[in-house]
Amino acid sequence: MTEADFQYESENLNLHAGDLVKGSVTRVEAEKVWVDFGYKREGEVSLAEWSDIRLASLDGAAVTGSTIRVVVLSLGEEDRAPQLSRKRAVEEATFARLQNALAQETVLSLRILAAVKGGLVADVEGMRAFLPASLLDVKFVENLEPFVGETLDVMISELDIEHRRVILSRKKVMEKQEQEERKERLGEFHVGDVIAGKVARLTSFGAFVDIGGVDGLLHVSEMSWGRVNRPEEIVHVGDSVRVKILQISPEAGKISLSLKTEDTNPWNFVQQKFRIGDIVKGTVKRLSSFGAFVEIGDGIEGLVHVSQIASHRVERPSDVLKPGDEVLVKILDIKPEEGRVSLSIREAGKAADKKAAANWEKNQESETHGATLGELVGDALREKFKL
Repeated sequence: MTEADFQYESENLNLHAGDLVKGSVTRVEAEKVWVDFGYKREGEVSLAEWSDIRLASLDGAAVTGSTIRVVVLSLGEEDRAPQLSRKRAVEEATFARLQNALAQETVLSLRILAAVKGGLVADVEGMRAFLPASLLDVKFVENLEPFVGETLDVMISELDIEHRRVILSRKKVMEKQEQEERKERLGEFHVGDVIAGKVARLTSFGAFVDIGGVDGLLHVSEMSWGRVNRPEEIVHVGDSVRVKILQISPEAGKISLSLKTEDTNPWNFVQQKFRIGDIVKGTVKRLSSFGAFVEIGDGIEGLVHVSQIASHRVERPSDVLKPGDEVLVKILDIKPEEGRVSLSIREAGKAADKKAAANWEKNQESETHGATLGELVGDALREKFKL
């Protein structure tokens, strides 16, 4: 609140002990604060009546020109100034203001008065407010002493009216500021942009990449056109990468990234590398109830339908195959625009059998042509007479 919020009555103001009034701080001394509260004489708030907090001095605790609420203890006499109390001015309206500040996440600028075990102490309208060390910063702060005497921007984190307890958080203010700055920064990016970044940290589901003061999520599914089980298979902390922006959510402060750009899409080149009818080696990557997915090249997985696994009936692919098996497959169909390849282990086996049979016949012919006439006649006679 500002001084302009308060209007002071004239010297004729009819005041009594116990009245709650508003005033303006005119002077600050070590053991008392002088207040103009609209009476014919300034009143004083003693060190003991200033706050719930035990202070050694009011220097720095009160600010000249600030507006405060006080309760009139006595109007004084000719040789004594009116006695006022700030800490007794805490009432229902005070708690209502603090509850509103809590609900609205209002940022309060408070001077830190002392460092105690586990945190710092400040004053909020005459009440003791505690700022735990864990809520002082986004990172751990070991030494609290340098904060004493400093004015910090904080929010009310918890309010217990019954026990007159106020818990503050500076961490919440910092996180809110960071979120607002992040939201503003996200406005500089556009979906589809390909930009440089550096891997900041890894998680079980992906990696966070610093793209210039903003961390974006590179999900494990967006690290390669092929299947990736762990982020460490593709990237490591500190790696420089070029990523594509997939999605931006300014309100949530999130950005999604991908290493899968069109110039690295293996499906764009699949027909240059493979043709229908080719028999190639592959590795079984995973099984389903309807077949097996076999990788025949980096990022190229094809489906071997359960009916194409063997010449005999197969009930479950897992009865015949397991992940990691190396198999020969025949390419039945290629649909690059759909990212699909149809494969057959059965047909590859048939082709291999035919090739083996052809090679055997060729070898037999070669052996026959190389034999002498005597050897052939002798073989025939021995077969006939069982010699």
